[in-house]
Amino acid sequence: MDEYLQQIYEDAFQNAYEGFQLRKRNDETFTRSFFQGLLESMYVAQGNNWLGRGEAKEASQNAMIAAAELLLSEWVEEPRDDNAIAN
Repeated sequence: MDEYLQQIYEDAFQNAYEGFQLRKRNDETFTRSFFQGLLESMYVAQGNNWLGRGEAKEASQNAMIAAAELLLSEWVEEPRDDNAIAN
């Protein structure tokens, strides 16, 4: 991969991973199930390159998918505390 494409990939990966982590921590609606659906939609978009997005955009999109896959592989469901809900 050319050096500039590698830099685009690394930047996009880092930004996406940090953004996904932040949203996971702070957004109660950002569930594992929701995130899996988001990843599925990224896979679909990855295969729909009929407009020709170019190498830079492709590198960025591939990096976002890799970041999502990594976070999903690390995702551990927190145990649910039913007593906290009742209070």
